[in-house]
Amino acid sequence: MVENTRLSRRIIYLPLGAALFSFGCYAPDAQVETEGPQSTGSDSTTTGSGGETPTTDAPPTTTDDSGDTTGVPGDCYSTRDYFADKVWSKGMGTLCVQCHEPTGSAAAKGAKFRLLTPVYPGFIEANLANIQSLAGYEFEDTPLILAKPSGVVEHGGGAVLPADSELYKNIQTLLEQLEDPIECPPPSTGESFPDVILLDPVETLRKASLHLVGRLPLADEIAAVEADGEPGLMAVLEDMMTEDAFYARLTDVFNDTFLTDMYYGGGSLNNINSGTPDWPNVAKYFDKMNPMPEDQKQRIHRAVAREPLDLINYIVRNDRPFTEILTADYTVFTPDSAFIYGVAARFEDPNDPTELKPGALKVTRNGKEMTYPHAGILTSPMWLNRFPTTPTNRNRHRARKVYDQFLATDVLALASQAIDPDAGAAFANPTRDDPTCAQCHITVDPIAGAFQMFDKNNQEFLLEKPTWYPEMFAPGYQFELMPTDQSATGVQWLAQKVASDPRFALSATYKMYQALTGEEPARYPTNAAAPDYAQQLAAWETQDTFLRAVAAEFVADNHNLKTIIVKLILSPYYRGVQVANEPSEEHKAELMHVGTGRLSTPELLAKKVMATTGVRWGGTGDLLGGEYKLLYGGIDSNAITQRLTSVNQLMASVAQRMAVEVSCSATAFDFSKPVDQRVLFPLVEATDSPDFQEAAIKANIQYLHARILGEDLALDDPELERTYDLYRETWLAGAQNIADALEGKSLGPCGATKDPNTGMALPDEQKLTNDDAYTVRAWQAVLAYMLSDFAFLYE
Repeated sequence: MVENTRLSRRIIYLPLGAALFSFGCYAPDAQVETEGPQSTGSDSTTTGSGGETPTTDAPPTTTDDSGDTTGVPGDCYSTRDYFADKVWSKGMGTLCVQCHEPTGSAAAKGAKFRLLTPVYPGFIEANLANIQSLAGYEFEDTPLILAKPSGVVEHGGGAVLPADSELYKNIQTLLEQLEDPIECPPPSTGESFPDVILLDPVETLRKASLHLVGRLPLADEIAAVEADGEPGLMAVLEDMMTEDAFYARLTDVFNDTFLTDMYYGGGSLNNINSGTPDWPNVAKYFDKMNPMPEDQKQRIHRAVAREPLDLINYIVRNDRPFTEILTADYTVFTPDSAFIYGVAARFEDPNDPTELKPGALKVTRNGKEMTYPHAGILTSPMWLNRFPTTPTNRNRHRARKVYDQFLATDVLALASQAIDPDAGAAFANPTRDDPTCAQCHITVDPIAGAFQMFDKNNQEFLLEKPTWYPEMFAPGYQFELMPTDQSATGVQWLAQKVASDPRFALSATYKMYQALTGEEPARYPTNAAAPDYAQQLAAWETQDTFLRAVAAEFVADNHNLKTIIVKLILSPYYRGVQVANEPSEEHKAELMHVGTGRLSTPELLAKKVMATTGVRWGGTGDLLGGEYKLLYGGIDSNAITQRLTSVNQLMASVAQRMAVEVSCSATAFDFSKPVDQRVLFPLVEATDSPDFQEAAIKANIQYLHARILGEDLALDDPELERTYDLYRETWLAGAQNIADALEGKSLGPCGATKDPNTGMALPDEQKLTNDDAYTVRAWQAVLAYMLSDFAFLYE
């Protein structure tokens, strides 16, 4: 049996989902330079590490007794970092937050001092801003923020902060700094990750091209990046984001959040009430006496189902502010959805089911025509049906989704303690009067009230006169009440508030970070007793600072989503591949989110198979998009809504089957084509054997490593030699089997008799059905081996 150490990297043996160093990706002899592959055009920043331990990716801070800093950016210690390290993590995040978080007892009594918990993105910045707004309040020359908790002034929580405590003194220093806050220029990526080696621009181009548009880079794209480096890469990425394939990928990305593809499959428009008077043409869709052609029904069905995702694509494609996914006073229609909704829109090609035109819905109430109060996705009939309400839920489910989908905030985590089911019996209105219940409801119910114009049973039905429930918290946002004259258009009022919330930009950044890297952004570590707490905090602070910087550039660029994508692709989080030297255990914790191996989704893997081999798994169908989609960790947007990010044994079996079946259909088919049309075997012929064409075979193996796995190997590289040994041993064993009559010469179902992608028969002179010397089957073994490799199945 051929010994092949690469097999240890194959799917069934992998330590999955780990960062780059977990795969032994360090180069003991590597030299890290200030220029070259490890530098990027992205601005990544770092902050303090928490406690007394400086980060290992920034020099220790030099401070004087006042906490001020001087020197180069690497020596700078910002007021924001001082607050995070010396105030929040030293006690404010555990002591003060108990009462002063937004749903706590102090907030309920109207206290102006409010602290967000780590559940809220950007909580450090928000809390610092709140403290700064209160810094001028004093009692007898003592800042009120210190006078109250120390007992100098009456404090609802009592005297909890002695004047001689470390936290008291640190808050004093913070207040002094806030008179003239210290702001530090962001360090470069190299300063944040000096020992991380990155993909070079051309390697990054390949990875991004497969991910964004599902194809290998074109020759002119490679040439442009080779010539111009990262500026050239950025230009090519911008061009890629004009392609239809990019918007197909964007549809997958955002459907993972909105899950409206639950309606995209077969069936009828069960999400639109067939009896509603609002969309008169729906009756034609359901008319059994004069049935509509099935293909037309299917087009209409899919157009209506994809409306919210089409709106996102329309906004991004036209470089409109991404805030319009909430604030747009329009939606978009295809010719088919325009028909079903009765919208008069002019299309350049009424038969093109992909053409999008903006427009507005209108409804009639009591003989009066009303314009639908469009608020982007929030008023999409699909979104309203996918996240429905009931007479008892009263839009709270929708409110939770607003927090989750657009503000990156899990409101269920705001009050995660167990609730006594009998405790509310003492209150006539427990959701408002029982503090345990009100802790969540004071956050959720006001946003729920913004949806009051929609019927509680017919999800997208617009009420003529909205009404709210006096026993619930009044409609509003955060602690701002919604004006009563906005009740008929409350979602539009809400959309403006959400879109202007700093968390919206962070939410969009987090979403694209997860889409590109396959993992959620790091969470603030809350267990200060953990032995690696300082390293966890350093990793979170470095990533958080970087993501906030990306979000800021997104906002500055008129909320252009493409800005986020480019910045993330240029970052070490997407490009990191090696550490220059084996890191310490402490440094591993800081690098845990850099250069992670991301399992390709079924959709991404299907496109990668087609892009690299030229054939589709399943031939005229798409097995990864069909019967194997869920088995390989995908979602159906209905019962299964969470993707699997690590491989189980069933998924490993699917991957192995894919590799075997694709190699079966692709190998002989590629050999059947003229040399200049081959994508897999342009350097050899089907009859070439190791006895006479060893050099050509090795050259083609080198080519396959580059094409399939993205590896640029020298001809004498041990990895390439191992692949050649696999080819040669397979060829020798197969030839012997033919000689011993244990196998025949026919390729059987692996022969080339038809185009595997179209099912069309090949001309007789092109067909390849026999393998006299076992060379074709030896190449099948090589191709199957590569398609089942970690480097192919993962990004």
